[in-house]
Amino acid sequence: MRRTPALVSSVAVTAVLSAALVGCAASPDDVRGCTPALPAGETAALVTATGEVGSVPDVRIPAPLVAGDSERATLTAGSGLVAQQGMTVDYDAVLLDAATGQPLQQTSFDGSAHLTRAGGEGALAASFVCAQAGERIAVTTTIGESGLAAGGASEVDLARSLVIVVDITGVYLGQADGVNQWPTDGLPVVVTAVDGTVGITVPSGLDLPTESRSVTIKRGSGAMTALGDTIVVQRGNWGWSQDGTIAQKSSTWSSGYPLTLTLTDDGEQAVPDDLLTALVGVPVGSQVLLALPPTTGADATPGGAEANVVVVDVLGIRSSAESTK
Repeated sequence: MRRTPALVSSVAVTAVLSAALVGCAASPDDVRGCTPALPAGETAALVTATGEVGSVPDVRIPAPLVAGDSERATLTAGSGLVAQQGMTVDYDAVLLDAATGQPLQQTSFDGSAHLTRAGGEGALAASFVCAQAGERIAVTTTIGESGLAAGGASEVDLARSLVIVVDITGVYLGQADGVNQWPTDGLPVVVTAVDGTVGITVPSGLDLPTESRSVTIKRGSGAMTALGDTIVVQRGNWGWSQDGTIAQKSSTWSSGYPLTLTLTDDGEQAVPDDLLTALVGVPVGSQVLLALPPTTGADATPGGAEANVVVVDVLGIRSSAESTK
């Protein structure tokens, strides 16, 4: 397959930066009340694609096709949860030169997760609004308007017309939406921004934990996780020193992209025991905090070990242990 890495960013294809989009639904599964951020149009409707959703489509374009304003067309309808602002979308996509119909780039189409937030600048990001799992969408745009342009692309390149065919393979929550639970003494406090970004604070004088402790901060109302499930999460990790200093070590909220965890204690995908225990038997929509005592032994930090704090938003179940048997 021909590639044009100087024109289209391959990183952007599989990860679209989050930002606000418009659109809402009357109920989580009712697409009729949702207004797409990218309008339907006659140009996008000229694109056809055959093959099962989730497999590499056979795309036909009446080339040369010239994109005006960015448009979308639903080629195959989906069902289930509607992707609203800030929600999580799992997708595959193929990009084609609208002038020739030749493919430029594509994601793997092998069942791997390509998770992003339903939000961000550009036509690809806008196409996620109101999408449902099982949906196939055609987008006509330009490289410059797509949100995928690589740095250094010329004005001529940015004006080139582009066709994107998107398969929506899953839609999940954007943040924990459960009911707040009573605070637990002796643990850091979770603070959540309007966009769902999570941080922690430590009350003055709080001692580091001497044993592992987990607590549900928000209890969701969705399906219950089980051992062997692959779940979609947002996760953050902080170091906590005795003087109350908090240092963020990693955060999917900072990177902008949720991830998957397989709830197993076996093999390369094994989840640490304490985290596994905290996440099994939790309803989707929950937020869980895990506090781990300072490392002891050979890995201890001389002169002042720190505790480890993990916060996880459980956004959905990508595949269940039962469905893979």
